[in-house]
Amino acid sequence: MRFIYLHGFASSPESAKGVYLQQAFAGLNVSLTIPDLNQDDFTHLTISRQISQVAALLPLDGTPVTLIGSSLGAFTAANLAQNNPQIKRLVLLAPAFGFLDHWLPKLAVR
Repeated sequence: MRFIYLHGFASSPESAKGVYLQQAFAGLNVSLTIPDLNQDDFTHLTISRQISQVAALLPLDGTPVTLIGSSLGAFTAANLAQNNPQIKRLVLLAPAFGFLDHWLPKLAVR
């Protein structure tokens, strides 16, 4: 089983949650991958880019994967898991379902 943690919007692998989970998994001798979903370019972040980025981390040998996601990371995890049977488990922490409905009106150019 492979474990991947996906951080939330405006967060990073160095967030308190990410660091805590990394330490907790290490204490169990279990590897946890935490990609930087911002890819050093937060201003051009897209859901489709995040999905592609995480999909590229999935083992080619078909090893089962558990995705742990927080907020927008949970939204990304759920979207990726819809069509990927390799993802066997999801742990969603405050998933940002309805993210676009909430934020797009606030970001509209006036």
